[in-house]
Amino acid sequence: MTMRFTAMASLALAFVGMVWAAPAVAQNCGEDVQKLVQRRIAEMQTINKIAQSAKAAHKQIDPEVFCAKSGGLISADKAMGDYLEKNKDWCQIPDEFVANFKATAAQDAGTSGKACKVAAQFKKMKEQADSGGSPQSQPLPTGPL
Repeated sequence: MTMRFTAMASLALAFVGMVWAAPAVAQNCGEDVQKLVQRRIAEMQTINKIAQSAKAAHKQIDPEVFCAKSGGLISADKAMGDYLEKNKDWCQIPDEFVANFKATAAQDAGTSGKACKVAAQFKKMKEQADSGGSPQSQPLPTGPL
């Protein structure tokens, strides 16, 4: 995930530089994109800290924590994706940049969705265990055997 993060951040910063080299109309676009990129970078740093902590402890990433924290990244991705799509002509954003960002955002959403699904399954299993049932428990047969 870190390599993808670095590649997307580099691409975004290159885009911001490209926009700033354009006419003054695009100046606001560069500032807007820079703010969106900074927000996304902050959210990615949060996710990376979770991954690094788990790795340092020689444990897997807690899906409940990841699910809760990945919501910020999904929100940042959506805000940036919406801005890019809405302003790609006005800001002269290359189609390739928009397509690459959409692909990255889709991967982020997929990873988050998987983590949230696993977290929900863990929660359900824990609730069943706390109530005295087990996930595999089946009702005992009734009636004549």
